[in-house]
Amino acid sequence: MTKPKWITSERQTCLVRLFTESGNKCLLGHVNCPILEHYAHTERKLSSVAKAVDVRCFDSNGNVLKDKDGNELFITVYQSQPVIESETELVTQYELLSENAIDGWKADTRAQTRLDWLAERRDMHSLGERKAPLRGRFNNISADIWHDKQPIFYIEALGMSGVTLTPFAKVKLSSSYMRLHVDLKDSLRGISKNKRRKAIRYGKPLPKSVDNRIADKVWESVKHYLNY
Repeated sequence: MTKPKWITSERQTCLVRLFTESGNKCLLGHVNCPILEHYAHTERKLSSVAKAVDVRCFDSNGNVLKDKDGNELFITVYQSQPVIESETELVTQYELLSENAIDGWKADTRAQTRLDWLAERRDMHSLGERKAPLRGRFNNISADIWHDKQPIFYIEALGMSGVTLTPFAKVKLSSSYMRLHVDLKDSLRGISKNKRRKAIRYGKPLPKSVDNRIADKVWESVKHYLNY
């Protein structure tokens, strides 16, 4: 049987460790908890329903249409109305954390698959044209100056770990295909949940002080990776 693409040996090991730590715990962390309510988890999602609305009828001149008895005429139309749907189920701490982790791994796999596909298409459609500047290549001094001015890393995106439930940064090392996931711990403290969610999901800008804390945390992790 073919395994899903998101499964790797490291991720399987992570799931085993996660089960060892939380497999027999309720959502509040109690071991072999007898209280059923402690296993209740509610998922909420935004949906839409059709709502019937009566609307006046008008003629081409904007006059209200009436029947033979002088009563205004109405037509029923259906408008989409947003609603929040809730679904509650009983799960253990491991089931909740593992599902969140797997959802994140699936998203990473889809993103990597798309990047590989784009790279393959770029190679297939490459005409082998010359990439060097028309006026010549960098000399040694110009190349050193150009490379010195490039940042060591780029922060591509922020995310939320499904295992630790803490924010992390997806970091790309310059001139490399290597990407690091840096645990930000409490670097996003001091901002509202709404701003934090918009920054993680939609890449909205954060306050300068928070950006500086994130950059410092990422720089420490990058230095550790490069040194070891």
